[in-house]
Amino acid sequence: MIVAIVNDYKISFEEYKTELEQVLKKMRLQQPNKESKAKAIEQLINAYLLLNEAKKSGLEIPVEDVENRVVDYMLQFNSEEGIKNTLTNNNFDYSALRNQIRIELLINKYVKNSFPKNKDISYNELEEIYNKNQESFVTQVMVKASHILIKRTDEDGLRKVTEIRESIESAEDFYEIASECSECPSCCDSGNLGYFTRGKMVKEFEDVAFGLEINQISEPVKTPFGYHLIMVTDKKGSYTARFEEVKDALKQRLQQIESELKLIKHIKKLRVLADIFIYEELL
Repeated sequence: MIVAIVNDYKISFEEYKTELEQVLKKMRLQQPNKESKAKAIEQLINAYLLLNEAKKSGLEIPVEDVENRVVDYMLQFNSEEGIKNTLTNNNFDYSALRNQIRIELLINKYVKNSFPKNKDISYNELEEIYNKNQESFVTQVMVKASHILIKRTDEDGLRKVTEIRESIESAEDFYEIASECSECPSCCDSGNLGYFTRGKMVKEFEDVAFGLEINQISEPVKTPFGYHLIMVTDKKGSYTARFEEVKDALKQRLQQIESELKLIKHIKKLRVLADIFIYEELL
């Protein structure tokens, strides 16, 4: 089934479905809405137009770069079976995965080469921007947490995570069991999720995490991903970051914004010149 046509390229429903799933994850949505559907098809169209420009520019991606990215992708899984299941669910095989990665690297290389972050911003300009926008540099409350995940939301999942909870008596127990039993890639680091602010995790998870004391271990927490046991390992309060702390990041962000604006303008031009038709009723 074709959901859109860009010049002579036909975007399939399978491509759209895969892209939509990624959009839903980023938007933290369980079900697609009008905005997420529009974003998914727009990103596919933009990617095709940029890929076409990258090919015309003669850029190439070394095979070893593709293979390194494939390895990085595979390391996200605990087993080869997990990789195969994910690929199958997305109508992919290893060949299609490599091709998709090559396309992503090619587009990224084209964007990086065409829109470099080369805007020069002086120290005084940065300081002036900081002083006028200090409210933007107030950090949010953060927690650092580790978790144990059982990827089941049924009674068996609850029974298993409850048994695990009953066996944990200390932080050391938690880390050890997270490494052995957690079904999340973070198990490689004893379940460590690092620091995060509100809005970065699903609501059920963060509501519990932000209510825990340091080294306190939660009871089972159910989310769309399964059952979790959460242990907060550190907390950071809110404060206004000093200029010296943020000046380098601020400069990089301003350069990034300029680069992104140029890219947006470029994409708009490509879209004007392209023949684009979207079968809205199929989205």
